[in-house]
Amino acid sequence: VKTLTGRNDVPETSLWQETFSEKDPQPGKPRLRWPGDPKDRNVRTMNEGLRLYAPGVQMTIRNPAAHSPDEMLEQEALERLAALSLLGRWVDACQLITVEGGAD
Repeated sequence: VKTLTGRNDVPETSLWQETFSEKDPQPGKPRLRWPGDPKDRNVRTMNEGLRLYAPGVQMTIRNPAAHSPDEMLEQEALERLAALSLLGRWVDACQLITVEGGAD
């Protein structure tokens, strides 16, 4: 998401929260949106789900794995990898929404 948005100015969890924020994009702060009509119920629920899921994955999967010296069981590692892979697939399917202007 850092590469996709061109942002390296906020911590990772905050970046996920801002990237999927309901707020409109700002100069230097693009947003990711699920493709389709934003008024469509399925599109709305995907956007809301991504707003919650992406930072949740960061906080509950990535952070403990990066900061804990404990090893995971193979099954646990595979399940976490699947969750990260799903998030990556959804991010790839999203549209990057930007506005012109300089960074804040």
